[in-house]
Amino acid sequence: MRLHELEVTAFGPFVDTVAVDFDALSDAGLFLLTGATGAGKTSVLDAVCFGLYGEVPGERHSARHLRSDQAAPDTEPRVVLRFSVGGRTFRTTRSPAWDRPRRRGEGTRRIQAHVVAEELREGTWTALTTRLDEAGLLVTDLLGMTVAQFTQVAMLPQGRFQAFLRAGSAERHDVLQRLFRTRRFEDVERWLVERRSTLRRESTRGHDAVRDLLGRVEEATEVAVPDDWALDDLETLAGLVEAGRLGTWLTEVGAGLSVAAEAQGERLVAVDATARAARDLLDVERSAASHRARAARAQQQLAALESERPRDDSDRAALADHRRAEPLLPLLRRVGAAGREAERTTRAAERHRAAAVALLGDRAPEPTPSHLTTAVHEWREAAAEARARLPQEQELRAARDRLADLSARCERTRAEHAQALVRLEEAERTAAAQEVTRRDLEAAAASLEVDAATEAGAARVLAAAEEHDEVAAELAGARERLTAATATAQDLREHYLDLREQRISGMAAELATGLAVGCSCPVCGSAEHPSPARATTTVGRGDEEAARQTHETADFTRQALAESVATLSARLTSLAATSGGRSVAACRADLADATSRHRSSRTAARGLRSLDDARDARQASLTRSTAEVASLEVRVAERDREHDQARDRVQHLAADLDDWLGRHDAAGSDVATLVDRLEAGVRTLVAATTATEEHHRAAASLDAARAEAREAAAGAGFADGVAVGEALLPEARVAEVEERWQRRERTRAEAEAVLADEQVRAAVATPARDVVELQREVDHAERVRDHVVAARRHALGRCDRLEELRTSLDHALGAWEPVRRSHQVTARLASLVEGTSLDNRWRMRLSAYVLSERLRQVVAAANERLAAMTDQRFTLEQVDEKGAGERRGGLSLRVRDDWSGTRRDPATLSGGETFVVSLALALGLADTVSHEAGGTALDTLFIDEGFGSLDAETLDGVMDTLDQLRDGGRVVGLVSHVAELRTRVPSQLEVSKARHGSSLRPVLDLG
Repeated sequence: MRLHELEVTAFGPFVDTVAVDFDALSDAGLFLLTGATGAGKTSVLDAVCFGLYGEVPGERHSARHLRSDQAAPDTEPRVVLRFSVGGRTFRTTRSPAWDRPRRRGEGTRRIQAHVVAEELREGTWTALTTRLDEAGLLVTDLLGMTVAQFTQVAMLPQGRFQAFLRAGSAERHDVLQRLFRTRRFEDVERWLVERRSTLRRESTRGHDAVRDLLGRVEEATEVAVPDDWALDDLETLAGLVEAGRLGTWLTEVGAGLSVAAEAQGERLVAVDATARAARDLLDVERSAASHRARAARAQQQLAALESERPRDDSDRAALADHRRAEPLLPLLRRVGAAGREAERTTRAAERHRAAAVALLGDRAPEPTPSHLTTAVHEWREAAAEARARLPQEQELRAARDRLADLSARCERTRAEHAQALVRLEEAERTAAAQEVTRRDLEAAAASLEVDAATEAGAARVLAAAEEHDEVAAELAGARERLTAATATAQDLREHYLDLREQRISGMAAELATGLAVGCSCPVCGSAEHPSPARATTTVGRGDEEAARQTHETADFTRQALAESVATLSARLTSLAATSGGRSVAACRADLADATSRHRSSRTAARGLRSLDDARDARQASLTRSTAEVASLEVRVAERDREHDQARDRVQHLAADLDDWLGRHDAAGSDVATLVDRLEAGVRTLVAATTATEEHHRAAASLDAARAEAREAAAGAGFADGVAVGEALLPEARVAEVEERWQRRERTRAEAEAVLADEQVRAAVATPARDVVELQREVDHAERVRDHVVAARRHALGRCDRLEELRTSLDHALGAWEPVRRSHQVTARLASLVEGTSLDNRWRMRLSAYVLSERLRQVVAAANERLAAMTDQRFTLEQVDEKGAGERRGGLSLRVRDDWSGTRRDPATLSGGETFVVSLALALGLADTVSHEAGGTALDTLFIDEGFGSLDAETLDGVMDTLDQLRDGGRVVGLVSHVAELRTRVPSQLEVSKARHGSSLRPVLDLG
């Protein structure tokens, strides 16, 4: 990965847009990023990191404040970075989240962070993504490392690699874990532990299932397991299963249950034979007792039949008379039917003749059949004439309906005409009133533009007055803060000068603290230090530098506050001129009055436009109303003419019809009613004629039937028909006599058959036995058999239940076995990666072992450069033992001094030695992380600070090592303000700070 160009706007200390051409700086392979303290050297590296990942290194990222405080309020912070990876060129444009002033009103609006990632393809920039997360993943995939790895590998941070050298095992573990992303090994440890617990629970459930099944086996078979079996212990039960003892015991229990079931079966055969013999004897005696009872009942039935013989004789005589009279029954029934018919026709004839007399009146007081026939003919002719008049009556009815409809239409048309007149008058009054209103609104709307301008001016004056009060309060506070900041800056300046004087006085003692055995003195060059100077003051270079930075920060704050006071003063003067010195209350009252006048004029203008828009509609409505009145007047005249014609037609038809009805004695009635009356009379006369004829025929039939019946009765031996009727019996009585006689005969035959039965005769001849005693013997034999059956069923049930439980037990053991074996394997692996297993001779966790191995690689890479930079004196060593108070082993570092043959703690190194060893360690760490990340070549590398602690000879060795980093086209940027580096590194990027923000200036040729 190589950087080509960086452009920064309103970012960190850079107020305006500044650009860095890394290609120009990289021609020599080494360049210096220099400038005064606080100018913004580290901010350049922050911009590079932000352009790639959207984050800045270290604690500065947590502040979430990247925009320049001195930039214009509406200037957007932006970082544009062009870089290349593997022959592909990319450009990212990022902007952090910032607060932009609102364009209208007060306050600010939060602008969210955004990004555009592009790739140069065939000379054209092609957008890849505009999502923050996708852009971060894109860069991570391209470089093969996260932001934490990149800042540790490509940007050796100020003071961070020295802290890594001197860190304890815990801190070094966190750094290595973050860089090498070894959390996956901790995930493996955690997964194995969780998997062990899961399998332990599953194995326990399997053990519980097997144990419960064995308990059910004990309960079902009533056989206890051996006393030495501890079923509640998982390992013991597993051992019994694996040794086969559990299967052997189940087989033995099954064999014992089978033997017991067979013995119960043999006993059942014997007791069943005894029970059957007792049951057979009881059945024989019960059958004999039943036959004896049947014989007794048969003898009783025969005696009862003999006592009822006289009644039987009487029933036979009555039944014989009935049989002799039964053939005459149809003749008797015909006589009865003829009599009933004659009686009916007599009543009907009398009823219809009475109706005919009532209809004819005095013209036929006693109508004969000939009179009735003549009357029927006359009434039918009258009915036909009346039906011929029905169409005339229907025409009259239709004419009256049309007359009523025309009357209703006339009324409706007159009502519509009256309503149209009312609408016309209302439209004329409305038009006149709206014309008056329009003239009033036109006068009120004339001042609309003047009122609008007045309201806008009053609003501007009010806003200026309100802001004037706010700026005045803000200016007072700013002046107070400026006074306090000025005093603070002056006090800190005096404190810094005092510390500087004290340090200069103790400079010899400070140089003496950096001396080491065998090292040359930076003043005299001697390797012997017989009496180094003693410090008389506790002020060191760090104290002086901290005081200077504190003073510069306070002075920068004072300058910013002074500029803020000047800006606020100018703004206050401008606002006073705009408001005219008026109070907010007075300005607000003026605005309310102007707003009210403007609102009134706007309302009048809207009303005027509405009236003008509706003028044509009003005129059209008035025209329509006038035309409607004229049209309705014509329709009223037409309706009246049609009504008069219909009335004349109704009067003519009614007079003719009333005259005809009067001639037929139907005045006041209608034709349809007369037709109905005449047709009803015809029907009455016809019915009377028919009823008379039927009466004569029925009388003749009755006389003939009676003569035939008398002749047949005499022939059958009966005196007359009455005697025949008395001999006849009802059908129910006949059926009852016949059924009783047949029942007696059946009973006699059945009784005689029972007494003749051989089994009955034998039972009567045999002595009776005690059935109750025989039943007790049968009950006892069956109880014994039932007990044996239950015992055998119980024995067979135990065998079957054992087989079922054994099948379930086989399934449970089959399910438990793979879980148990998996748990054993997982438990051994979990103990191994946890460092608690005897197989782990280092007693080291898996993640710690991996990090320890990575640290060995880092140390090996660091020693390759450390030997050259220290003239083969120092070598880094990794030690496995834990330090004092440390919980982790394998991550401790020592420095072996080959000149003195001792192993030193990194904390005992001098400032220059610490820088050299830390730099070698950081470079080794960078090489290892880069290789671990996938081999992505980092062609641009930054090293931040630390060179001021080196003497000339050590600096030469360090620079030689840095020169070697340029092999293969790598570019190294040194971040430092050490003056000697300016003479050593010709290509430079100078960062200058000023009151209004920092700036960048490339220095490519110092000669």
